[in-house]
Amino acid sequence: MTLADVRALVPISDGGLIPPPALFLHQSTLHGQAHEARVLVHALRLVEATGFVDEMTRLWAAVYLHDLARLHDGVCPQHGADAWARLANLAGVRALFARGGVTDADYPAIQAAVTIHSHGEPPADHPHRRLMALLKDADGLDRVRLGDLDARYLRHAEARAMIGFAERLYQATDGRIAPGPDHFARLWPEVVELLKHH
Repeated sequence: MTLADVRALVPISDGGLIPPPALFLHQSTLHGQAHEARVLVHALRLVEATGFVDEMTRLWAAVYLHDLARLHDGVCPQHGADAWARLANLAGVRALFARGGVTDADYPAIQAAVTIHSHGEPPADHPHRRLMALLKDADGLDRVRLGDLDARYLRHAEARAMIGFAERLYQATDGRIAPGPDHFARLWPEVVELLKHH
């Protein structure tokens, strides 16, 4: 399955794949829309590399939610749980998720992944460990923007192999693509171009 095939698993237009800037409680260049877009790219690539295609819809929803409740850019172990709690009041987002293929049965896994992404490690025996680990690694790959990504903390060998790409993606796009409804649509061709020279 190609990266384009994985992207097609979420039947939402590029404009709806990531949250609009107004949905973030904290308008941030570190944890805002551009970060979310890169994390989604890493999530798509991880699904392509691992073959965990059955996780793609849930992973997309978890990426979408994961930083929506941040109030600052500092260490904040609670913001994942806060992001999950916000979903109850975001009827439009729930409707978007439904159009993208998320079902009510998917929400416990999404809740687990979003809640733990900001603190702790997925327990080995947790029923949703795979989704939790995918979100943590996709989010972790964009730590290249902070200069503190430690490969030993990535849970998948496939993620460790993507660090160079994560650095190139950040360097090629940071600050060059303005926030807005077309952010992901403008990022995606950059991803395709970078992968040609990978």
